[in-house]
Amino acid sequence: METNGGNENGAPSNHLQLYVKAGENGRNYGACPFCQMVYMIMDLKAREGELTYDVVTISMSRPPLEFKKLANRLPVLKHGDEILSDNDEIVQYLDKNFPHPDLRYGNEEANAVCLNFFSKFSFYIKQVKNSPEGLLKELAAINAFLDKSGTQYLCGDTISNLDCLILPKLQHIRVACKALKDFDIPASMKALWKYIGQAYTSTTFRKTCPSDQEIVYHWSQKAETPHLSEEKMKEYSTDKEPMFSVTIPDL
Repeated sequence: METNGGNENGAPSNHLQLYVKAGENGRNYGACPFCQMVYMIMDLKAREGELTYDVVTISMSRPPLEFKKLANRLPVLKHGDEILSDNDEIVQYLDKNFPHPDLRYGNEEANAVCLNFFSKFSFYIKQVKNSPEGLLKELAAINAFLDKSGTQYLCGDTISNLDCLILPKLQHIRVACKALKDFDIPASMKALWKYIGQAYTSTTFRKTCPSDQEIVYHWSQKAETPHLSEEKMKEYSTDKEPMFSVTIPDL
């Protein structure tokens, strides 16, 4: 559990609990892009003094009884008696009750260009599609959009809810594809890499980012994904010091 911004008088009305996926050992912070999305949004709002929060890791294979009473999925947000487990409802609740910074966005083009890349990644990593062509096409579209917009983030020069959704997914693609498929996001996609590099300068992104080992564990445990070689299993063992891929190619 991690506590941010405690209060001498006990838990204040703006104190929240976020339940997220636990890692391989059932205690450490695990890899779930949707958990990281909410974690990022909460941390950005906490930095503005809007709220304080605890992060609680939950092993869904051995969930504590207390959690089972709340929900059967992750992430879960608890604020007093309010319990939310739908991702969209969580984001809307945070935006409504803790409006600063305003992370809402109205850029429909940015939203549209990001709709399909994660499903194409899922097809590729789960070997539904043997070729990365579909994934590359979607990444190229995001790259072209970012190149045209010339902004640091998808909807402008400040981070938005859309970035909090997309950046964790891109990190999963970067790490899992390298480990399981020996695939790299092409260095020629300069605008996309610049965008990813912008995330790596964000204190909130780095704080909420799961380790490479946990991302690889998350995907390698799925029945459809390729088996890790013995060498890769050692390289990505969660028993080792956590590794984080937070550098970008020389552009």
